[in-house]
Amino acid sequence: MPRGSSRHPVSKADAAAYLAKSQSWLDASRESLTAERWDVAAGSAVTAGVNACDAICGTLLGQRSGGGHDEAVGLLATAGDDGRHASRQLAQLLRFKTPAQYDPAPIAAADARKAVELAARLAERAAALIGHTSR
Repeated sequence: MPRGSSRHPVSKADAAAYLAKSQSWLDASRESLTAERWDVAAGSAVTAGVNACDAICGTLLGQRSGGGHDEAVGLLATAGDDGRHASRQLAQLLRFKTPAQYDPAPIAAADARKAVELAARLAERAAALIGHTSR
């Protein structure tokens, strides 16, 4: 494990809780799209996507990253085909974090919509995996 990295165990119940958080943040991002609050929509989508990925890692690996987002992308990529696909989506989604949350200029509407779309895909993947493993 790289210096400064950490991993945290994730139970099935924890994975379901991460998914619930993801879905709540996704709802907030969609509401913000409707209200044309692009920065809030994209920022909420990033948080939704990160929580979805914690649910995916927890379900497939029994752990999540406790380090930076780059570490989370890397850990996710080790979780089989589903994890590799999700890691690419998370990497795309994370590109919107700084513009939405920290830059003074507002994020473009199209970028906010793309962020919400990526977060929705990640939440759907997490829900499918959790549903599949709970049977």
